[in-house]
Amino acid sequence: MINASYATRFRDVSHAVRTGMSNGEYPYGQPLASAQRNTALLPGGEPVIMLTSNNYLGLSVDADVVAAAQRTVQDYGLSTCGARLHNGTTVLHREFEQQLAQWLGFEDCVLFSSGFLANVAPLSALGGPGVVFITDQLDHQSITDGCQQSGADLRIFPHNDMLKLEYILRRTQDHACRLIVVDGVYSMDGDLAPLHEIDELCRRYDALLMVDDAHGIGVFGDTGRGSCEHFGIQPDILMGTLSKSFGSSGGFITASQEVCDYIRHAAHGYIFNASPPPVLIGGALAALDAIRTRPELRRRLWANTIAFRQGLLDERFAIESGSSPIVPIPVGDDALAMQMTHDLRARGVFLSVAAFPAVPQGASRFRATVTALLEESDIERAITVISATAREKGIL
Repeated sequence: MINASYATRFRDVSHAVRTGMSNGEYPYGQPLASAQRNTALLPGGEPVIMLTSNNYLGLSVDADVVAAAQRTVQDYGLSTCGARLHNGTTVLHREFEQQLAQWLGFEDCVLFSSGFLANVAPLSALGGPGVVFITDQLDHQSITDGCQQSGADLRIFPHNDMLKLEYILRRTQDHACRLIVVDGVYSMDGDLAPLHEIDELCRRYDALLMVDDAHGIGVFGDTGRGSCEHFGIQPDILMGTLSKSFGSSGGFITASQEVCDYIRHAAHGYIFNASPPPVLIGGALAALDAIRTRPELRRRLWANTIAFRQGLLDERFAIESGSSPIVPIPVGDDALAMQMTHDLRARGVFLSVAAFPAVPQGASRFRATVTALLEESDIERAITVISATAREKGIL
């Protein structure tokens, strides 16, 4: 039986959700009725321009990737129905781990069933007495959760503040192990960590570096190897996800053989979790080949990113001069942003809002993501609709 305290907690949240749904202002979990290309279909068949997708290179709907996934599901079925250490490892899992490690310049790789778990599981296993984790205040929630589960001490520095990071490194030299964990590309604002400076501090103060490059791999670097390639550094542990540039689902870390062996036998999220389905790995293998051999996808992505950013600037939006396909469009008021989300979808633009607690109170924004799939006409139409809606609501 639910006690009174729980009942109140559940009722308060449910009431807010149901009220938002009834007045058309609840913006989350909108069902889609098609694959997500440059456009997608709402349940009633209405097309919307897709500006809320991390499918940066369009590989989730690429013909070669989909064909590879279809062949895989015929050969392996939907799932291994088991954990990696038991019956959950196929030759595809090992092949992908080996290819990914080699491409990224590491000795080994460990696959997980989600990107979220690819942070939580390793971090929870790398903590303990005598360990301190040092993180950026804007790190992804999966990093925060992994740190909290680890039993390590935790120090947090202001976003991209290298002076404060060095101060913390000086003050934690009594710890046996120090691990700095940062995003390569920050998911809310799309800005980059100064990895060259962080790497230099790690070397100076004998600290390990882990980089979450979920939004960097496939996008940044001359060959698409991510933000670490962009800055010319090699961290001790590199984390990535398959649900963005790879167009699949899952996550991974790449590191030395010893680190990967340790994670496989110490991380509960690997030991006790079901294996990533082979169908997703078969598709990801084809996606990796596309990332390596089709640089035109990345060129298209960056051309679209520049066009979208410039179009918003021309309309006088106060967007940051960032350098990634993640484009935050500030609104401020949470309720207003949610109303605008509804209006935009009704006008054919799918653009989701980031509100508290994902961002600070009163700092809600649209988090637009540009992909290589968008056509020039899509970008022009989206900018026209976003601008008109913003002017109607008095934020432009």
